Amino acid sequence: MTSLFSESETEIVSMTYMFLTQDEMKGKAGTLNQPINDFLRLTKKFESSLKEEIKGQKGLIVKKIKKELESNSEKRKAALEMIKVEHTAKVDRYKMIIEDLRQQDVTMTYRKKKPVKDV
Repeated sequence: MTSLFSESETEIVSMTYMFLTQDEMKGKAGTLNQPINDFLRLTKKFESSLKEEIKGQKGLIVKKIKKELESNSEKRKAALEMIKVEHTAKVDRYKMIIEDLRQQDVTMTYRKKKPVKDV
C-alpha cells in the first residue's frame, strides 16, 4: 500500500490560553465580613443596653463601667473594622493570584505530513 504522504515537518504553535472563566469574586469579602458586621451590631446593642441600665446611677463601680466602656469600645470597633479591610485586601490578592494562574503559555509541537507530489 502506498502512502499519499512522503515526509513530515515539525511545526510549533505557541499561544497564551485562559483556563477557566473569569470570576469577579463579588461578595466574597462580604461573606467573610458578615460575622464581623453581626458582632459589631450586637456590640452596639449591648453598649446601648448597658448605658441605658447605668444611666442616672452613681458610684465607683458605675464610673469604672463607663470608663471601660468608652475606652475599650472604640479599640474593639477599630480592630474589627481593620479586620474587615484586611478581608477585602486578601480577597483582592486571592483574585490576582487566580488571574495569574488562569493565564498560561502553551506550546504545541506536532508533525505535519507533506502530501506526495505527482510526477
